[in-house]
Amino acid sequence: MRMAVFTFHELRRATWNLASDNVRPGEAVLVVSSSDQELALVDALVSAADAAGAGTVTAAVIACPADMTDYRHPAPVIAAVEHADLTIVATTIRFPRAYDDLSEALYAAGKRQVLINNAPLEDFTRGASLADPVDLRDRTQRLAGLVSGGRSVRVTSDNGTDLTVGVCRPCLPLTGHAEEDTGFGSFPSGEAMLSPEEGTANGTFVADAFGQVVYLGGGGPQLGLLEDPITLDFADGRLTDLRGGSAARRLQAILDQADDNARLLGELGLGTNPAARPVGHVENKFRRATAHIALGDNHLIGWRGASIYGGTIVSDRHIDLVSDGISIEIDGSPVSP
Repeated sequence: MRMAVFTFHELRRATWNLASDNVRPGEAVLVVSSSDQELALVDALVSAADAAGAGTVTAAVIACPADMTDYRHPAPVIAAVEHADLTIVATTIRFPRAYDDLSEALYAAGKRQVLINNAPLEDFTRGASLADPVDLRDRTQRLAGLVSGGRSVRVTSDNGTDLTVGVCRPCLPLTGHAEEDTGFGSFPSGEAMLSPEEGTANGTFVADAFGQVVYLGGGGPQLGLLEDPITLDFADGRLTDLRGGSAARRLQAILDQADDNARLLGELGLGTNPAARPVGHVENKFRRATAHIALGDNHLIGWRGASIYGGTIVSDRHIDLVSDGISIEIDGSPVSP
């Protein structure tokens, strides 16, 4: 426990933002964690859910197995998520999360989950977690609604980004709130998340901030903070050229080990969280006035609502790449994130 690095007050405020926006009076809340997670986080989540009016709050802490290959959650934990109204998943990044057997069981049972975006606790307690949850949800839903009502979205920036994608399905507002149709919320977060019309991405995207690789079945190297810009050119939805320095070479090596669909543009995300910071993990892509694209898989976007929000691209990678200082146009008209 690293209580010297953050204060109890900070942790209490962050977990309250999560619980107050998700816990409904009288419902059963389950916190699922792992033995390598900070106990202070588990304790704070239990207390916050109780203070938010839960009928019952239970914590399940999973002992980390030595071998995580083909990991499946223990049967008692699966049974617990099927009965809890709301599950807060606070396992570490070692565990499969969001696209796993726990999520499948939870969604099939019609329940909801909030996934803690795993980060060092001193980061979790600051930055994006401290955004007002109601304001963030309103802001994100507004932008997602504008995108959903458009035919095309264009993002530009002074760094050379000029990319246009088509819109053929609703844009998903992703905040710390577990929505009914998706059953899913990630905390902290803040983005309007679009699976664009396949084959419509044209132009250039310059990633100059951060990259994250989600390996669907397996693992591999990460990108993290980018030491130099990566320029990606697209034609009809496919990556046609990738250039830059050492960061581009690292991305190229990841793509060389992936399937061919990892070169397709599967997502455009527009950051909406004014409290998010340019740090070296997932919080980076939620920053207001940033955009990120994802190469590869998009058929799972939307979680329980994947048939509404998800696309048709199936890949073993989902590679997020973030660009700073973005301007947005929908059908030629500028909009504010």
